[in-house]
Parts: sequence; C-alpha cells; structure tokens
Amino acid sequence: MLGRRASRLAPPRPVVRSRRARTRPRRCPWRLTTAMLGRNRPWGSPPSRLATPHPARMQNDRSRLNPILLLTKLDAYPSSYSTTSINQLPRKSMKSPSIPRPEYPRMQFRRETSWLNLNGPWQFAFDHGMSFAEREIWKQKENYPLSIQVPFPPESELSGIREKDFCDSVWYRREIVIPADWTGKNILLHFGAVDYYAHVYLDNEEVGYHHGGSSSFTIDLTPFAKPGTTQVLVVHALDFTRDPTQPSGKQSSLYRSHGCLYTRVTGIWQTVWMEAVAPCGLQNCVITPDLVNEQVLFRPQLLTPSPERPLRFTATVTLPDGKTAQTSCDICNAASVALPLPSPRLWCPSDPYLYETVLEISDPTGTVIDRVESYFGMRSFDIRGNRFYLNGKPIYLRWILDQGFYPTGIWTAPSDDDLRHDIELSLQLGFNGARLHQKVFEERFHYWADRLGYLTSAEFASWGIDYWERPAQYNCVREWLQIVQRDLNHPSIVLWTPMNETRDVPHAKLFDYRAFIFDLYNLTKALDTTRPFHDASGYSHALTDVWSVHPYEKDGRDLMKFIHPQPGQWRKTYDNECGFHGQPYFVDEWGGFRYLPETERSATEPGWGYNGLAPKSPAELCALIEDQAKAMAEDNEIAGWCYTQLTDVEQEQNGVYTYGRNEKCPTEMLKKALGWKPAWSEY
Repeated sequence: MLGRRASRLAPPRPVVRSRRARTRPRRCPWRLTTAMLGRNRPWGSPPSRLATPHPARMQNDRSRLNPILLLTKLDAYPSSYSTTSINQLPRKSMKSPSIPRPEYPRMQFRRETSWLNLNGPWQFAFDHGMSFAEREIWKQKENYPLSIQVPFPPESELSGIREKDFCDSVWYRREIVIPADWTGKNILLHFGAVDYYAHVYLDNEEVGYHHGGSSSFTIDLTPFAKPGTTQVLVVHALDFTRDPTQPSGKQSSLYRSHGCLYTRVTGIWQTVWMEAVAPCGLQNCVITPDLVNEQVLFRPQLLTPSPERPLRFTATVTLPDGKTAQTSCDICNAASVALPLPSPRLWCPSDPYLYETVLEISDPTGTVIDRVESYFGMRSFDIRGNRFYLNGKPIYLRWILDQGFYPTGIWTAPSDDDLRHDIELSLQLGFNGARLHQKVFEERFHYWADRLGYLTSAEFASWGIDYWERPAQYNCVREWLQIVQRDLNHPSIVLWTPMNETRDVPHAKLFDYRAFIFDLYNLTKALDTTRPFHDASGYSHALTDVWSVHPYEKDGRDLMKFIHPQPGQWRKTYDNECGFHGQPYFVDEWGGFRYLPETERSATEPGWGYNGLAPKSPAELCALIEDQAKAMAEDNEIAGWCYTQLTDVEQEQNGVYTYGRNEKCPTEMLKKALGWKPAWSEY
C-alpha cells in the first residue's frame, strides 16, 4: 500500500480575487464552477488557481511509500567538461549527439575524471493505479513499455512521452555499468532534481530516497555497487501536485494550464550522473569572500571524517596576473582557513571576474587523494539604510522576472546554450539581473549568471501549499535549506527569497505563519550571513530585510499612488503584514502588459496580460513601460524594480520576448524605455 486515504476533505475556502496580483492556490474539494474557473472574468485578469486535494495524501512514512525503480540495458555515457578558463566565454558550449544535456552539471565543484552522465533513454512506465510496488511488477523489464529521454519530464515534447495528464506515479529503469577502475572508491549517484518523492533501487534493493521536487540530492551506492558488472537502476517518482503540503511552484493544479499556472513537471527533470570519489574526499566546500579584510575563507567538509589520521586540505587560487596563491590546513571533521588576496579584483556586472580555484585533499604521505576544481567571485552585497550596495557602492536593481519555462522542455532547458541565451537576452535589454520566479534554477544557470555578471534573487517553488500548516512548513524548510547549501557559493545570487505572495493566510493561523517565516529567516542566516533575506515577494511580510510590493497599474501616476497612498507614506499591501521599518523598497513585480506581434497572434489561442491593457504596437508598449520606469527612477527612495516578465509562458503573454524567445520590440527601443535609473546608482 503506497498511501493512506485522507479521512476527510478540507472545507472549501472562499476565492479571493484581485486585479493587481496573481492569486495563489485555491482549492474547492466539492466542485469547480464556471465562475471559479474564470471563464466569465474580464479579459486580461488571470483566474484564480484552483485544485482539489489529492485523495491519497502522502504520509512521510518510508514503509508505506516503498517506491521502486529499475533500468534498461544502456551503457553509461562517459562525459567530460571544457577545460577552457572560467573567465573565457566560448561561443557555444560542448555538445554531444549521443545524449541530451551532456555538459558537466556542477561547475563549482567539478572533478576532472571519473564521472558518467546517465542522461539519455531510460525505460519508462506510468503507474496510474499506484500498484507497481504492491504487485512487485517494477522488477520485470517487460513492464516498462515506454522509452523516455532523461532529463526531460514526461509532460514535455523532448521527453518523447508528452503526457499532459496528472502523473502521480512513474517508474524509470535502465542498466548501468560502473567502471571496474572505480573499485575501492565511493560511488556517488547524483540527481539534479526529481519531482517530488524519489525512491531509488539498485538490483531490486532500495538504496536511498528523497523528498523535494526542486533540490539536488546524492545517494552513496558504494555498499551496493559491483564495478565492472551490469546492474539495474530503478527510480520511482511520486508527484501529487494538488496536495497542499507539497510545494509545486507554477504547475497547474487543473488538467489544463490556466491563469498564471502552466504545464506540470513530474519525475526526473535535471541531469542524473555518477562519479567516483575517494572515501575521505571532499563532500563540499563553502567559499566566502571577505572584501573588508581582503581575503577569502574556505570551509571544507569531508565525505568521511578521518580523526585517527589527519588529512591535509589545500586551496590553490589563480590570480589575475596568472600567478597562484595557496593556503592549507589539517582537516579531520571541520576546519576553516583564510587566504589573503591583497587588492582583489572585484566581481561586478561590468567585470564578472572569477578566481579559478583547485581544492585538494592529501593523505599523511602527501599523496593527493581528491582534487576538485572550483571558482569564486570577490564581491559583497549588503543593505545600508534603504538601498542595496554591491562592493560598497549603491546599486539600483533593474531586474526582469524569469520563470524558466521552455516550450519543448517545460522546466528543463533543451540545452546549456538555452540557459545562457536567456541571460544574454535579458542583458541586451539593459537589465542587470533577474528574479528567478517560483522555480529553483539548475546549477548550470547560476554558473552562466556568475560568468556573465548577472545578479539574481534565488526563489523557492513555494506555491501550491497551505503556508500556515505544519506539514507544508516542514516540507518547505527541509528543502529550502538544501537549496541554500547547494547554491551559497554563487556570486550572482544576492538575495534569498523563499516565499511569494502569501497574502491569504487565515487570521487564526497568522501566528503559525509568522513563526514559520521566523524559522526560515534564522535558519537561512545560520547558513549564510552574507546575503539579505527577502521573506515573501510582494506580501505578506513577517520578518524581512527587503520590503517588496507587486503593483500592476496602468500608468506611472497610478503606480506612484499605489506606492505612496499619502505624501511621505509607504504602501503596505495587507493589514496582516509586519510594520515597514525603512528597508529597501523594492517594486518586485510591475508592468505585465500583453503584446504580441501580428506574426505571433492566433485567433484561437487565448492569452492575457495585467490590467487588460493590450498595446497594438512596439511603440505603444514601450511608452507604457517608460512611463512607469521613469516614475520609479525619479523617486529616490525606491531601491529597484523587477519587470514582469522575460518571456511569454503558454497563455501568459506579457513577456518582453515571445515564448519561443523571439523579439517583440526593437532592442534599442525597449532598452531605452527600461533604461531609467536614479543618479545615485553607481552601476
């Protein structure tokens, strides 16, 4: 038995509508009416997100879930990564005709040799009755009738499946051969992400499991691995998008996409790969730039501590002049060591310089047992008064909202070039960063942002849950901390934003919600003291370093009336928010005007934008944008803004580019409209 049926359904909650901002999930367990679905709503106003609770609420009980997975006879694909200098930008990333997404997935922690990319064709099966485990039919190869291209989700075109219905339970299977020369090493199996519950089996034995659709995880196969022989790998993924304890981001809780919710993602949606590592090799290393003291700090962690024989950690950094600097220390379980960097070359949008770094672990004889290549950027990002400061200089944030959806891959970019191209599209319009909205972007995106000097706010895919309920909170906290730990070395990430638009917390549950945000704040700060914490984009703020609002208004005058309801007064969006205490005031969403060139329009394809405004030409669109961008730049108290959005996404047609990444307006015209900034900004 895979799950326990809910004993009762939650009572329906009233649907709250607002023309100014998107509504988060609304669930009616009894029925979905025409009015609720928004069919009679005014054009240009998104319908509310609706869903019914899934009948089989997952219990966090490993014995009850017991999911499984196997694999087909396909050799593991050896891969390599480019040895080009981190600061040199090749025009195209390495491509391989044999498998999708062949590039090394973790550029801040890469090993030169001994890794296998497991992307490509896997056997695949739907388990609509969720009975494969009970009947143990997952163990037979013949019960996997389909072939899927990993890492693309089964809903996507690139997966070869293209199943748009709810996929609550799916199974993957393939055969792997662990190289014989990996004997004596730890065999690590890495998953970029699996949505949502993942259980992993090797030769019919459960070897590990993970809960969380956005965070990366690793399983140590060493006790089960048989190098040089063929073994069967199985992954069972369970995904209950309509379960209010499971974060799902912008995935639709109805059969079809609607409002600002889009095609779902199930199962494996990022690269799967293996590597061989020395038993006492590095598990990770936190790298913290310290500009004030002109040094960088290294805090390594070993896979297996070795207190009886101390090992040696060494960090070698290549300096801008081509010379190297080095520091080392003995390491047993934990250590921290500093490396002076006099007059460091700072990382910034105009000069995103990255220090190439080699991290090594040596045994008592001096033999190097593990070698990892990495990089870091020397930069600081902090708040002083009501402004953001980059490297000690005030910066006005001019960002774009990026949802990271792709027509053929949904959450999964078709290629590494596509990740980089989205950043380049943004930069050419003059944006200096992006809010990565309701999705945890893969490490390769952050790598390109690091190299291209692109500031970002890392956000969690938090929609789909009841924020005030303990099981949902637990799922968020657990996964959010994994995400922060994975990404805290990236210089391009300057804000942590776990939540989005949490306005509909019941008054009776307000204390529980605020306690949840307090926990998120303190736990995030315990992991990373170098970045501001932005509790919930737009609302409802409980404890935050940044004050954000989402004013979708028709012109600059109405926008400023929203921000300043009275002279000298700042707008709080909802009464249940904490008090505004002079934090940076960040207009985190605005614009959202619907415009499609005639060549992109379809009479049969519905779409929407905010406020019902539908400019008819590039000039009209740019005039609407410039009116509001100029108004905000002239208010010296506004710290920055984020325009909605980079591209159209399915029915939401308010991007500055189409869903296919085609231009809507001449670049220079749009860049001029967006280019307003206050005189105080030094970037």
